[in-house]
Amino acid sequence: MLKEKQIKQLFSSIHSHPEKRNVYWYLTEISAFKWIFSITRELIENDENFRNYLKNLLQNQYFPFEQTIRFLRNVLNHATSSNITLKTEDYEIQKDFILSPKVQRVNQLKWSATIKLNFIYSKYIKQWQWNKNYWIKNDIDFKKLKPNIPLENLVSRHNLYLLAELCFNISKIAEKNTNLKRPTHQIQRKTHWNTKLKN
Repeated sequence: MLKEKQIKQLFSSIHSHPEKRNVYWYLTEISAFKWIFSITRELIENDENFRNYLKNLLQNQYFPFEQTIRFLRNVLNHATSSNITLKTEDYEIQKDFILSPKVQRVNQLKWSATIKLNFIYSKYIKQWQWNKNYWIKNDIDFKKLKPNIPLENLVSRHNLYLLAELCFNISKIAEKNTNLKRPTHQIQRKTHWNTKLKN
């Protein structure tokens, strides 16, 4: 049953304070991030062509990109409220993976658990025709993660948008250069992102 009084209060609060977060912000914005990062993670795990293409495209930024997306996917999938804070299960297994000897050796981490994403579009994507200095920078130190830390202390909302945009752009490039299959239920949408990549 719908709770009329509570719904009226929510709408009244949104009308009076549109800049503040609320359940509708969570259901739209955060759900969109959750969907984008989850799909990207699933493609990396399950589509070998996409994974290999991504490794070749991103080079030394593949590992920090993949680990950042994995982390966000875990946190957002476990979130149950608009106040998104960390739970131990969001990062514990990933931290152990990052600190494993093989991963440390292959990625030359020198026993650091800090994932440093420093992605400049023009350096890695030859199709990029927009601002040559357009970039994403985000560091996550898995050794310092604890329960109840707000996600935005680690990845700002601005960076969530930049990462979502990067996932979109990468998928469009990969679609043209691999056998990446579109989901049959995909809805075609036009966004301003399309204008940043050369057809």
